[in-house]
Amino acid sequence: MFVFDPLTQGLELLSKRDLQRAEALFLRVINDPYVQDEELRQARTYLNDIRSCQAGSKNLDFDKYKKLSRKTTLSLDKVYALLADVYFSDAESYTALDAEIARQTPNVINRLKQIKISDIIARDKLFQQFEKQGMLEIRRRLSQFKNNGKNQTQVDPYRWKTIFRKFVEVVNPILLERHLELLEYILETGEIQLLDDPKLTVLTPKYKWIIESTIKTKWYLLRSYFFKARSEIENQFTKKEGTRKYWEEVKYKKIRIFEKCGFHERHIQKFLYIDKLNFKTLEEIHQFAQSLNLTLVPRDVSLALRGVSKAKDHIKERGGYLMGARREFQDQLVGLGFSKENAYKIARQAKKANNHQIIESYRQALQVARDEIYWYRVPPRSASFQLDIQNQCVKHLSTVRIHLFDRGRLNKLLLKTGKSLIRRFLVQVYGPEVEDLHCYFRLETIHQYYKLKFFQYHQESYPSVSELIKISRKEFKPMLIDGFNTFLKKRRLTIPDKLVLGLDKHKSQTDWEDAQTTVEEKILLRFWFLMDHGVNITQGLLNKGVMEPGADLLEYLNLQDSEECRI
Repeated sequence: MFVFDPLTQGLELLSKRDLQRAEALFLRVINDPYVQDEELRQARTYLNDIRSCQAGSKNLDFDKYKKLSRKTTLSLDKVYALLADVYFSDAESYTALDAEIARQTPNVINRLKQIKISDIIARDKLFQQFEKQGMLEIRRRLSQFKNNGKNQTQVDPYRWKTIFRKFVEVVNPILLERHLELLEYILETGEIQLLDDPKLTVLTPKYKWIIESTIKTKWYLLRSYFFKARSEIENQFTKKEGTRKYWEEVKYKKIRIFEKCGFHERHIQKFLYIDKLNFKTLEEIHQFAQSLNLTLVPRDVSLALRGVSKAKDHIKERGGYLMGARREFQDQLVGLGFSKENAYKIARQAKKANNHQIIESYRQALQVARDEIYWYRVPPRSASFQLDIQNQCVKHLSTVRIHLFDRGRLNKLLLKTGKSLIRRFLVQVYGPEVEDLHCYFRLETIHQYYKLKFFQYHQESYPSVSELIKISRKEFKPMLIDGFNTFLKKRRLTIPDKLVLGLDKHKSQTDWEDAQTTVEEKILLRFWFLMDHGVNITQGLLNKGVMEPGADLLEYLNLQDSEECRI
């Protein structure tokens, strides 16, 4: 007799007064490492009854055992409860869910082994039952949560799909093992009636060959084989690809790759049911991505459906290896001074028609820094300034010009970069404790910096912090003009009318000039910059055109683009 449920079958034998065989089945229950506590208790009780009867100390009511065997039905509630327990557990990642299912599965192995799987269709129906009843159990618990005032009221379909497919993957080998044991028992005893098909009454040589071949392939029996000619099904047992077993193995191989790459269950379910997604293709692009120290993303897999080369090109782009015109644009950006990372991001995202706009905006920003060096004192090749401009290019792409020049972003970036120079000068003038003053934020501005420059070159001493802050731009204007005129008299300088007219008309691209800005201030700003770098202001210098708008002061001073300006 093939044993499915040893406890129930033991009761049947006991009701028939077959004490020896019943005892063997109850011992089997007791020795089962996966037995449930309730079943263990019952088996011990029945075993004690048998041994008491054998010893002559107790008379058994065999009709009672007959009634008990009829009442006992196979319940899968523990399986449904397991699925619900895993669903409501704290496990989130695929690894955590694997561990949680592996931890709880031993509690139901005994129950799973009691299920009779006669063929692949019976197994599929069982899994459908698991899925349906497991979902009902989850919804039942959710309704209880709702009644208790908890927030969780809806089933997460993708979490459920993840848990269910992982559970099926774990229990399928257990069911397969029991199924193969059943087939081996049928071969030994000839009891083909255990397959529960009225058309199969006798174990013929053909049926025997089908069962033997099924056992050899280590897969579930396909009942349709019994009703086909042997010549039709011989190839099915020798095929290595295209069988139901093959496709299930491929499915789990795909899932392992998807999980390793961190795909969401939504994408896993989508790609599992696309016939065009060949596993060899998936494995190839996965290995290719690994060679570039990357993991696959859903877009890679989607492109693989249109060709492996398209997927590989996309992976290369993600890995920093652009192709064609994008590659040329990337190299061009690197040549301009962009970091490889920023050059890659821009070249990958920007449209080809907008490439020139990004390059021109970047070049123009550096040129503005060079032209306005006397005001911002930020070298065009300053590492921090360049990085700021590059980040703007990455963020805005073709609209970067609008943000830099029309919306004043370039002015803010130049002022931000120049803060360190202003800070050093304030510390030099007032000492390190100046940074602790509550009004320091009012001192650390470019206008306060140039007020101090005025006092440095045109007055005998610096004012106090409070006096400096009190001087408004309007009050500073006449002081600046007086200082300018005094400076010209001392140095016996004459400013050419052409220079005055040119500076008066010239406006900065960053619009830093305000209503109080005068030609005298523009000239003094250039004087102070040159004097800070050790240049003596002479009439000959003025006649050379060094002060004219657009003159390259950095080139005149022979300074490198990245060299910091003096304070």
